[in-house]
Amino acid sequence: MARQIAYDPIALRTNLLSVFWRQGYAETSLNDLEAATGLNRRQLYNGPGDKLAMFLKAMDDFADQAGRMFLAPLEAETAGVREIANLLNTFVELSQAKEGPKGCLVCSVSQEEVSAVPEVHTRAEAYFDRIKAAYRNALTQAAKRNEVNLNSEDIAQRNARLFAAHVALCILGRAGRPVDELRAIAADAVADLS
Repeated sequence: MARQIAYDPIALRTNLLSVFWRQGYAETSLNDLEAATGLNRRQLYNGPGDKLAMFLKAMDDFADQAGRMFLAPLEAETAGVREIANLLNTFVELSQAKEGPKGCLVCSVSQEEVSAVPEVHTRAEAYFDRIKAAYRNALTQAAKRNEVNLNSEDIAQRNARLFAAHVALCILGRAGRPVDELRAIAADAVADLS
């Protein structure tokens, strides 16, 4: 009878997410995954699976965590311009974090070859759709309260710009661009709403 692998599944997934988020898919080796999890290759393959399976779990965990932390305020009925500004400014601040900028795992990986893998592509598109829906909701709620004067066509245009600013801040923040540049992107995106 095969011996059971003893590990904490929550800690394992946290460690997998951390290494993939920091390094991306292509730059993460099996040695990196072993070091991050404390499991050897055989244990990894017999547990969470191959590198792609581990990465898909990391993408799911990222989407769940980032959705709760960043997108949920925009998805609320009370969302509006303040929540949009807060989110964009949060990305600026996170780019300056001591542990170094991580940016958005999904945005970063979308630039890698692995993004062509159907399971990866589907997850990335679903996450991007959630981002767009969150901004659309915040704009729609703000318009209902007359916080902004936008019709449905205006909302669609502003939504596309906010999505672009969101992705730009995540990618440029990860790339270590100057904070003033990032602040200008965030400020311009919000100024466009007044």
